[in-house]
Amino acid sequence: MSTIEIARAAFEHIKAENPHLKMEIEENPEHVELAMNIKKQPRLDFDVFLSLQNNDELHLQFEFFSFEWFPCTEPARVLEYETSVNGVLSGRFRTKVIELRGQSIKALLQAPSENGWSTVFTWSKMHLPLGAKTIRYVQNQSRT
Repeated sequence: MSTIEIARAAFEHIKAENPHLKMEIEENPEHVELAMNIKKQPRLDFDVFLSLQNNDELHLQFEFFSFEWFPCTEPARVLEYETSVNGVLSGRFRTKVIELRGQSIKALLQAPSENGWSTVFTWSKMHLPLGAKTIRYVQNQSRT
């Protein structure tokens, strides 16, 4: 199975898991091999962009965060990706955002766990550790 077929199957699984959301697969998008846009709509508080990039990376993007799972040829990575995307769309997962001087410097994609929340993926960018940090949370609240 090609990586495009793997990504298409993952996108179709995500669509099937979230039939209440309108999702569109883009067959020939610019800059990526395959993409799916999920625009802000009733029951979704923000735009979500899914893609296959660099021929083996499954990406999840929302707000200004980008999380990636690779290689997509490993079934465990695809399952983690589908679980994470479905968690974000359903509101079960949240993103803990750490900001410094009004700029996001780190984001932790988190899933509920027995002890509260566990981090499943971390995004960060280079920064000087000067100044007070603030924390905010991004989580789909429109899930009813």
